[in-house]
Amino acid sequence: MRADYVTRPREAVAEVLRAERRFFSANEIHRALSRRDAKVSLSTVYRTLEYLYAKGDATVRRDDSGESTYMHCVPEHHHHHAICQRCGRVEDVDCDAIERFAESLRSIHGFELDGHRMEFLGRCRACR
Repeated sequence: MRADYVTRPREAVAEVLRAERRFFSANEIHRALSRRDAKVSLSTVYRTLEYLYAKGDATVRRDDSGESTYMHCVPEHHHHHAICQRCGRVEDVDCDAIERFAESLRSIHGFELDGHRMEFLGRCRACR
């Protein structure tokens, strides 16, 4: 993440996201900041997460309950995520096979793919 967030609360939220390679809810970030005695309101956490997402410094996904969760992710290239269902660790996955599939859709079916979303769920090496 870039260090041009202007305010200390924004930088504090960004630091929590950078600390671990996993998705965080706004409430988890708020609790982590409270444990650090950082005086950041929950509404500031929400606004900062939206700001980081809009800037491209974070990615968002909905968890099983429908809550938005965020992770530090600045895509240098298109990729997907493999998410450990036990510890929450996230690994980047290249999507060459998906690109070949999109080309197949285009050439065989005449279907132009505008986008796609995909994530892989399982257990990481440490949790197996």
